[in-house]
Amino acid sequence: MAQKTRPHTLLYYIAAVFCAFLFFTDCVHKYDFYLDHPKDTTIVIEGMITNENKRQTISVSQMAGYADNHRQPISKAMVAVTASNDSTYYYFEDTLNLGTYVSEYPFVGVSGNIYYLNVKVNGTTYTAESNMLPVSPPEKITFVRNVTGMMSIKHVAESFVADNPAMYRLDLDWSGVEGYKEYDPKLTKARLYYYSLTSVDVSQLFAPKTEKTEFPEGTMVIERKYSIDRDYELFLRSLLSETKWCGGYFDEAHGNLHTNITNGAGFFAACTVAIDTVYAK
Repeated sequence: MAQKTRPHTLLYYIAAVFCAFLFFTDCVHKYDFYLDHPKDTTIVIEGMITNENKRQTISVSQMAGYADNHRQPISKAMVAVTASNDSTYYYFEDTLNLGTYVSEYPFVGVSGNIYYLNVKVNGTTYTAESNMLPVSPPEKITFVRNVTGMMSIKHVAESFVADNPAMYRLDLDWSGVEGYKEYDPKLTKARLYYYSLTSVDVSQLFAPKTEKTEFPEGTMVIERKYSIDRDYELFLRSLLSETKWCGGYFDEAHGNLHTNITNGAGFFAACTVAIDTVYAK
């Protein structure tokens, strides 16, 4: 009488045959993977006109590729800005900083004017316009001191306003503070941005935490408050959604940044600036 095969013995037998089959038939083939980098011909134009008496600048560049964040500067472009009061300003390339175009003479942007940008690259014209709105004086900056004696920014402005949105740029410098005069200048300076916008996003309310910038008492803080029109606010909101507000609990779908450049990317803005200087204490 033949002995019956136990169920678990049969399973072991099948597993052993299967492993042997894999051992004798399995092989590895080398596959060379090439990542294609399609060329992106998008022209990126970035520039701002302010009411500061200086030579205004505009940069013109081209995306290197869809998978590459680097941009190639564009030379030999024709750049001009015309104001609604019929003033025209011509820009010329900075030979020491290719792709950067500087106004021929210093000029002051005037609140209430609309500024029209015209850039021509290889026969293609790129245009944009921006309304320079007035700006109110900046609010008083407040500071907070931590347990080590270092300080940080407590309040600059409300993140939500009913009207008159604004951008704030803070330039901090503590190179003149005793005990820091011998430091590398790169370690004694910082630049911070704050925004007051006319609406609130969920991704803004639940944005990921960021590290606080700490500095000693006596740090000089130069505050610049920029007026922003509706288009510039949309650009800043799309930029913040892709950067500062990205990665929170309620992250938004990624997309292209808002732009006012026809046929291209980037942004051209005309902003009135109010400037104040305070010392941290």
